[in-house]
Amino acid sequence: MSKVCMLYYKTCRESAGIKQEEAAEFLNVSPRTLSDYENGKSRVPDDIVDSMAELYRSPLLAWWHLKTNSVLGKYLPDVIVPKTEVDMVFQGILAKDKLAPIIEGIKEIMSDGVIDDLEENVLNNHIDDMRIVNNKLTSIILWHDVRVKKESRTEATN
Repeated sequence: MSKVCMLYYKTCRESAGIKQEEAAEFLNVSPRTLSDYENGKSRVPDDIVDSMAELYRSPLLAWWHLKTNSVLGKYLPDVIVPKTEVDMVFQGILAKDKLAPIIEGIKEIMSDGVIDDLEENVLNNHIDDMRIVNNKLTSIILWHDVRVKKESRTEATN
């Protein structure tokens, strides 16, 4: 694991404004164990990451952990988290524009209740396109969750 990747656990904790000792107590691990996790000396168990994501209010941490540390991560969508509200809206527009022809294509394929070989290939292409739409929509959801986390942190400090 790269040095940058190892620091994600620490970065999320620090971004949440939580001291290592406080986090360790909440996570029911020793400060030394948490330090080992944050410095890549020990693999972080999934249940600990689940608790970290909750404590740090960082769903992206859980997503990243599974995407990079689990053999099942390959099934998770690739997301590009929008940086601004405009990016978020644009992701939604791109998803909508791509989804309309997919739905029409699938309706046409399914209209006779039979999927022939040619239709199977077209259907597979539609499914691939649906994955792209799913990634865009997931990006919007994660953008929202990150935004809410930042707002909560700002309100807590005021």
